[in-house]
Amino acid sequence: MMRFKAVLTAVISIACLTTESRCEDERSLGRLVVTPSRIASSSFARSITVLEKGVSDMSVYNATPDMIGNIGGIDIRRRGPENVQADVSIRGTTFEENSVLIDGIRINDPQTGHYTMDLPITPEDIDRVEILKGPGSSLYGPNAFGGVINIITKKPEGKKITFDAEGGTFDYSKVALSCTAPFGPVDNRFSIQQSRSTGYMQDTNFNILSLANSSSIKTFLGVYDFLFGYTKKDYGASDFYSNLYPNEAEDTDTRFFNIAGLAEAGDLTVRPSLFLRRHWDKFRLDLNRPGWQTNYSTVYSYGGGSTFNFTHDLADISYGFEVARDTINSTNMKSHERYSEGLYAEAAPKILPELYLNLALRADHFDGFGWEASPSVSASYRIYDGLSLRGAVGKAYRIPTFTELYYIDAANMGNSSLKPENSWTYETGMDYSRKSLKAGLTYFYRDSYDTIDWVRYLPKAPWRASNIGTTSTNGVEVSIALDRFFLNYTCLDVYSKHGYASKYALDYLKQQISAGVLLELSGFKNSWVLNWKKRVGSQAVVIADTRITKNMFNSKGVKLDAFFEISNIFNTPYSEVANVESPGRWIKSGARLEF
Repeated sequence: MMRFKAVLTAVISIACLTTESRCEDERSLGRLVVTPSRIASSSFARSITVLEKGVSDMSVYNATPDMIGNIGGIDIRRRGPENVQADVSIRGTTFEENSVLIDGIRINDPQTGHYTMDLPITPEDIDRVEILKGPGSSLYGPNAFGGVINIITKKPEGKKITFDAEGGTFDYSKVALSCTAPFGPVDNRFSIQQSRSTGYMQDTNFNILSLANSSSIKTFLGVYDFLFGYTKKDYGASDFYSNLYPNEAEDTDTRFFNIAGLAEAGDLTVRPSLFLRRHWDKFRLDLNRPGWQTNYSTVYSYGGGSTFNFTHDLADISYGFEVARDTINSTNMKSHERYSEGLYAEAAPKILPELYLNLALRADHFDGFGWEASPSVSASYRIYDGLSLRGAVGKAYRIPTFTELYYIDAANMGNSSLKPENSWTYETGMDYSRKSLKAGLTYFYRDSYDTIDWVRYLPKAPWRASNIGTTSTNGVEVSIALDRFFLNYTCLDVYSKHGYASKYALDYLKQQISAGVLLELSGFKNSWVLNWKKRVGSQAVVIADTRITKNMFNSKGVKLDAFFEISNIFNTPYSEVANVESPGRWIKSGARLEF
């Protein structure tokens, strides 16, 4: 069922373009970046962006999805502020067609992608975020049509305490505490954060509690890292899933546990891991009718695997396996389970110093859906210092979620006969980086078939999950970064023959311009971000945000910073998800104490 429709077009592209504090190119990151390849390398032939440690101190935004949304080609479709609920779209995909990882472990929710960004950690636990744009199924399995977001947590080291407090309009408040300290041979960090608001309109209130504990210990068998994360969200969900019932509400509870090891013996490195993710939710379709169309669901995802890396003079090789089980127990969808097994291999032959070549293949088996193979080939050639040509082609796939298969209510109808969806993506380009200047242009083409979407033929009819056939996506990404200034432009075109209303697949960000600058004067740091967005079928909007920070005290290991922030300065009315009104002007201020 492989389809090769596109002819690779010679264009210029850039792998990583944002401000200096947000991103470094892959050469300067050395062997740290892992997302575009399981092989540790200083060269890559894929588009990779890295949000570095400490980015929140320089950014207009604190919430991780908000920061990611300024990267070219990425559309964060928020149903509420402060990461109440956010859908990730990379290069025009739906929120189901991307993979999200924590420390390399895929945390996509098998019930629905709406819950995937329910991150069970706090911002204080994040070291950096690596974003791979383009297909990633050959590395990380299903869902990665548009790309992969890998959230790398900090290693607990030394002794440190931080305390944050914020307040703002709409009765907004947030407090956070993080403490890092060793306990004998174990390095440990504990973080907790709570935020709440009465909402910017009816049924947009929220109350969010997150906490995480991270531990690390060195043994004679290697280094072992332990992570437990938890987040609880209670929020109004006005028009989240259907305009037929505007008074929706949702409560969620997410827990994540991961054990990862690292052992080395000569040229061989072994990385075993075990994980468990639990997600519980209570959804009410209409608050005005207590007990009616109320659904409780509990989802478990757990499993493990191991990656083996081998270094040789002729090639670097990585291979491994993963096994996992997903279960759901739901008042609406009943009880279901599925097992999966995955095998993968990757090789980077060392042919020429100027040439980097990567070959990868993964095969996954899912109960009820059989085997899926995901190959990819990528290559880059350095013409001269700072300038490289690159190209890539890869296949991705996705199996339907439990919601798409089994969910039924007055506004949405699942379909147990759905087939997996597949895609081939082609990309080519050129990377340029010279001192503080980085600039480029990216073109890609994606051909998807058996695409899964929610559709309807009449405005008052319920949405139905369906395989809608073939969709084709063309995209261009232009970027410029210089010192503390960045400019990104993205243009997308998605085509599909249809005579129905599409809820997700054909509702995308057609054009976007994002620009930002960081100014410093008399000890003040002032960040500005401007976003111009044009969604298909709607008018373009301009959203401007600013943040001012000032160091108030820094002596004898004690540091105090204060900030003032305004988002949506011009109070522009807009929606990132159909029928869901985004917040107007929002003012916040606060302080951070560190010692």
